[in-house]
Amino acid sequence: MDTKTLGQNVRKYRLEAGLTQETASELAGLSSNYLRQIEMGNKTPRLETFIKIAEVLHVSADKLLFGNLSCSTDSKSCELQERLDSLPSEKKQYILTVLDSMIQNI
Repeated sequence: MDTKTLGQNVRKYRLEAGLTQETASELAGLSSNYLRQIEMGNKTPRLETFIKIAEVLHVSADKLLFGNLSCSTDSKSCELQERLDSLPSEKKQYILTVLDSMIQNI
């Protein structure tokens, strides 16, 4: 695992979630200094800690580890995924509801 990439992704998704290091670390049950060290790529979290961070940030483990993977097979699907990823969770849920309705009516 590349600790620099992990740290950069933790920071990226923390900021996207609108959380400070202090708030995110508190929600994950960590010290803010420890989360800071993870974000800087100086520390590698244990599995339980990694899972807590992913849950707090509402992001999948693969995104924390690798970031946005490039899609080589279907660029439209990738574009859609990237656009959805940038939305807050309540808007994602709204879009999912609309899509479910549209699919049922096809």
